[in-house]
Amino acid sequence: MTDRTRPRRATDEGLREASRLERRAVDQERGEPLAVREPGTVRATRRRARPLGRWRRRPRILITNDDGIESRGLLALKQALDPIGETFVVAPDTNQSAVGHTKTMMRPLRVRERTLGDGSTGWSVDGSPTDAVSLAFLGYFDFSFDLVASGINYGANLGDDITYSGTVSAAMEAVINGCPAFAVSQEYYQHPDFTLAARAAAVVATNILEHGLAPGELLNVNVPAVPAEEVEAFEVTRLGKRIYQDQLIERVDPRGIPYYWIGGPPPSGLAVPGTDFHAVVNRRIAVTPIQLDLTAGRLLKRLRAWRWELEDDAGGG
Repeated sequence: MTDRTRPRRATDEGLREASRLERRAVDQERGEPLAVREPGTVRATRRRARPLGRWRRRPRILITNDDGIESRGLLALKQALDPIGETFVVAPDTNQSAVGHTKTMMRPLRVRERTLGDGSTGWSVDGSPTDAVSLAFLGYFDFSFDLVASGINYGANLGDDITYSGTVSAAMEAVINGCPAFAVSQEYYQHPDFTLAARAAAVVATNILEHGLAPGELLNVNVPAVPAEEVEAFEVTRLGKRIYQDQLIERVDPRGIPYYWIGGPPPSGLAVPGTDFHAVVNRRIAVTPIQLDLTAGRLLKRLRAWRWELEDDAGGG
């Protein structure tokens, strides 16, 4: 690993956490890395999309997930993208499924260097997927990235799932920082084979690097749990509708105090043609464009026709 590719580490015992109103002291145990964003750090590498053969250097690709640093899906994604660019893995140190866009603000984060299953180096964060991406863009490395890939997630992220998904939220955090991104998930089964999803991810990554995405846009990719020879095709889709069957499960601990699980069977969905759910159940790889602008355009027009005036204060003096 060259000096250029090493993450910067701060060891000065007098350093305080930057940009915190509380000015809380950072826990600085010897050997613990600290992310510091210096003024002027570039958040994302803003480059015009072009064929990979015309890039002046290999694209830098940040890889993360919400299943944790030891996930086989994470390693499969990294290995699929190694031929395309220079890959860097930063992921939560534990499973963070369904944490959404959680960001750690009330305690310091610890980052540890890890050895991945293929012998390469990665970094784990004791926080959320969003934290992992934030650290990478706020100064943990001496450089920024051309693409962020999040996954391969154990289980699909279809329709309304994206509001819960840590996998999709990590990609959203990249887009907030001005970097193109995609999330890739695979239908869950007991012993998943990520070969198909990894191949799909390589196609998606190449397309984004060569064609580009507009600011605020990302791709959500879902892969059916079928062998590669049985997949029908890629399909560009819209978000579908998930049907959740959650149940509140009440139990009692040894002291007689009730506690609760949110459980229930896996969600289903409405298989409407053109949606991501319909594509996946029909053995197609769903590629769904989503955006950060959640403004409801039709409702916006309706609201402008409503009466928006404060009532007179009848009790005023």
